Amino acid sequence: MNVIQQYLDQNSVTRYKVSKLSGLGQTTLKAAVDSKSGIDGLTGKVIKAIAVALDKTPGSVLDELIEMEKISREPF
Repeated sequence: MNVIQQYLDQNSVTRYKVSKLSGLGQTTLKAAVDSKSGIDGLTGKVIKAIAVALDKTPGSVLDELIEMEKISREPF
């Protein structure tokens, strides 16, 4: 599963809710979740939209995503 979708799931928020609260299109969010490049391919608009939906700062969302991605890449 993509780290972005994991992050949304962990924070109990759907792409639909992010879209409604932020005004960002669901297609844009789906493309971010489906991206093979992980968080490297995220735009500022997507990070800001997630932050709005979670009532967090874009910086904290990015920091948390980076940490999640780092953990997911560590060998078991």
